[in-house]
Amino acid sequence: MRPEAGSMLPRGPAPPAPVQQTRTIRNDVNLKKGTMRLVRDPDSPDLHYLEFTFDASTDCTIRTFYYAEESVGADGKLSFAPMKPSGACPPDTRTKGLGQKYRTPHPLDISEYTKAELQCEASSSRFPIVVCLESSAISAVNAQTTYANAVFTDTNASAVPLKQKIQVGATIYELQEIYGIEGSSDASGGDGGDHNSRECVICMTEMRDTTVLPCRHMCMCSECANVMRMQAEKCPICRSPIESLLQIKISSKAPAAETAAA
Repeated sequence: MRPEAGSMLPRGPAPPAPVQQTRTIRNDVNLKKGTMRLVRDPDSPDLHYLEFTFDASTDCTIRTFYYAEESVGADGKLSFAPMKPSGACPPDTRTKGLGQKYRTPHPLDISEYTKAELQCEASSSRFPIVVCLESSAISAVNAQTTYANAVFTDTNASAVPLKQKIQVGATIYELQEIYGIEGSSDASGGDGGDHNSRECVICMTEMRDTTVLPCRHMCMCSECANVMRMQAEKCPICRSPIESLLQIKISSKAPAAETAAA
């Protein structure tokens, strides 16, 4: 049979990826999720204290919960209800300061919980470990919340972060890591090559300031990104499809490693 006339026409090029601009949000409190750990009580193997490092540019309150259910109130704010009587630590107020060490005053008693209760999916509404840092100042970010699983072996215990959220007024954003925004190691496990420097991977001269979405590789300068979006459909690092490009203007000393996504 003769094919339809239109079926033999060559496929047209895909529309170029849109470029999004970002705005800066000041975050007065930040828990460094890579520092979270569980420390076993030497006198009681079932008891474990949560420790972490945090930064605070204002006075803040720290609230910690074990196996708690998350809910959003009518005012849009997050709240947590522990599923067991021992699941809430007393609130602790701290003054501002960078690199502060924190240890929960109330330990996690693993004998009170099942394995399923100590490990969950990021999409769950109940979380084994929840830490809320609430700023005492009137600022854009009212609070930052960190969620983690509690993982235990015969010889080790660890707190494994699941995600982080920030509260901006009545709006909640989930933080997403951007790979390459710092000159440190690339958490994506790329396909080789030097993807961790600050130079654009295309021209190798200008500083990178554009992130590919949804893979979140910051790998290009804005000029190269504008050219590439008209000529290519895949990320130059991981080769995943490009849906959009996110331009982030940062200084050479910017320490941020995450951006907020609704």
